[in-house]
Amino acid sequence: MIRIFIAENVPSLNKGEMAIMEGMLESFKTLGEVQVAMLSDLPHIDKTRYKTNIKIFDIKKILLLNHKLDYYHLSTSNYLSLSSLFFIIKVFLLFIYQHLLFITLYKILGSKSFVLFKSEIWREYAESDVIIIGHDGTFGIMGGTLGVPIFLYHIFMPLFAKMLGKPIVLYAGSIPQYYNRYKVFAHSHSIRWLLEKVTRTSLNMMDLITVRDRISYQYFKGTGLQGYKVFLTADPSFLVKPASLKRVEVIMRREGIVKSTGPLIGMTVTREIANKLYQDLEYSRNSYRKHIIMLSQIIDYLTSKLGAIVIILPHCIGYGKKNDDRIINADIFQLCENKDRVKLILDEYGPGELKGIIGQCDLFIGERIHSVIAAMSMFVPSIVISYSSDYRLDIIEMLDQKYAICHVENLDTNSFISRVNEIWLQRENIRMNLRTKIDKIKECAKLNGKLLKAFLDVRKIDTHRPRTI
Repeated sequence: MIRIFIAENVPSLNKGEMAIMEGMLESFKTLGEVQVAMLSDLPHIDKTRYKTNIKIFDIKKILLLNHKLDYYHLSTSNYLSLSSLFFIIKVFLLFIYQHLLFITLYKILGSKSFVLFKSEIWREYAESDVIIIGHDGTFGIMGGTLGVPIFLYHIFMPLFAKMLGKPIVLYAGSIPQYYNRYKVFAHSHSIRWLLEKVTRTSLNMMDLITVRDRISYQYFKGTGLQGYKVFLTADPSFLVKPASLKRVEVIMRREGIVKSTGPLIGMTVTREIANKLYQDLEYSRNSYRKHIIMLSQIIDYLTSKLGAIVIILPHCIGYGKKNDDRIINADIFQLCENKDRVKLILDEYGPGELKGIIGQCDLFIGERIHSVIAAMSMFVPSIVISYSSDYRLDIIEMLDQKYAICHVENLDTNSFISRVNEIWLQRENIRMNLRTKIDKIKECAKLNGKLLKAFLDVRKIDTHRPRTI
């Protein structure tokens, strides 16, 4: 049995993240029998959703952190207050101290060190066959991978793995996204230069790097990494299996969705875009209001001119109100004129169930990238709304769906309606085109697991090969 330790938090309330995890588990099947462990800052939530498939460790408990602190405010803010900075430094020092102390005692005492380090995570570190980081582009400066901010986490973990004698893999990752996260990083050339250097150091410590988009592939290759180490694959979420048709029909009946009454159009929306889109407005709430008014106008067009039933789905339901799509979805619904033709889904559904529902749509519009991946995986003509700087849009372009991309910087009601009409007229051609692409992209997603298996097989042979003198 191969023991895989995903040294990151993959929050199950975000169904895009959960889809990545389910896709990773699917890709691991090529390795044979595996045991997967991961870190979580909300284990009571993640354990009930991932169930018995994954062994989950409470990162806050291990770090002795206060569960009442608003870590998600730190992870979504563009600015760092002085108190936040002190907190980040405190967590960083505690994290480094604990891990360095463990590795020192483990090197000296071996398994006896577990008497002092009683948390199961330390044994998991020591007994794992491989450590994985970097899912969903979280290979970044602030270690948002844990839900709590660990400064330079992506540098320390490869170093820690090497000190422990464990291979470390960046699995289906993406280019680091820290430049625009905090303005001090965005505007300081010296800090950006330093981050480039430390990132390159970290990447050189990786034993294997698989990336899900061409932009990241070119970035990693540009750092001077050796060719055998970096591979272009695909996002694991392509491998999520949709719920059965019977299960989807049950959900649709429960939600009052009747497909025969007109075209079915699905939609996902995110508060993050709404709050930040209109930078010229003084407050984020003004940007939010302007954006949801525009979306409601688009929905009114779809329901009145196309006679469509519009389903607004939540693809993320937390943690916290800022990350709960159901809130912004409800605000949009209240502005819609033809409410009887708008279905607002409030219940929580898993990635497979959401994919099954989305697969029943005739057209899909998504501000959440993994909801669009789910749609295109089901051959549904789609439009993705995101920033032009979003590197993940290359995942969509890899499916030859560049015309499906709509940049929010240029978004207005009339131009978007024109795009909808163009896609709608070409929907059958788009479906046929997607059918020729999806099987290939799924094989690329499976390649993540195949490459990991090949690496571990070679490592196993090298470990048991007699040394010559």
